[in-house]
Amino acid sequence: MAIDLKNYDPALMAGASITVSEDITVVDDLTVTDDLTVTGLATVGETLSVTGDADFAGATTGLRITPEITATAATDTLLAAESGKIIIATKGSATQTFTLPAATVAGAMFTFKCGHASGEILIDPAGTDVIQAKATNDAGADITPAGGTGIKNTAATNVIGDYITLIADGVDTWRTVGQSGIWASQ
Repeated sequence: MAIDLKNYDPALMAGASITVSEDITVVDDLTVTDDLTVTGLATVGETLSVTGDADFAGATTGLRITPEITATAATDTLLAAESGKIIIATKGSATQTFTLPAATVAGAMFTFKCGHASGEILIDPAGTDVIQAKATNDAGADITPAGGTGIKNTAATNVIGDYITLIADGVDTWRTVGQSGIWASQ
């Protein structure tokens, strides 16, 4: 049974955490000033605004997440739920390693951007997944490494603003859909 909130105020305001164990449908706006947890299908007709954490175990078609995060840690294991984020690597004089989630979630997408020219970005796939890329954004050679091997944007060749956007094919491969700069096999 779906929880239908269309008969409530068009801009539903909730001042506390909300947990919904079934489907939820909101015709207009939903604003939550604390945490939101939905384990069923979430359908919001207009704007969803959550100040705290938002966890969705069901389908989230059309959900837009604040895309940009600045990464300063040496390593980060990404989650499929973080799909759509632009990760700006800002650690200087060291390698920042980002491990992708399994490529089994078709359409999951991540963008990695160089934010510090003296740092190296290393992107590792999960398990034996493959990352398919080119050495450069123009006529560069294919650098698709063996399964389980990452790609990198090295401090020796990178410039601030170099980026790569990867999308999961739903099976075992992360494919490049946009890039700038020089990328190499690990």
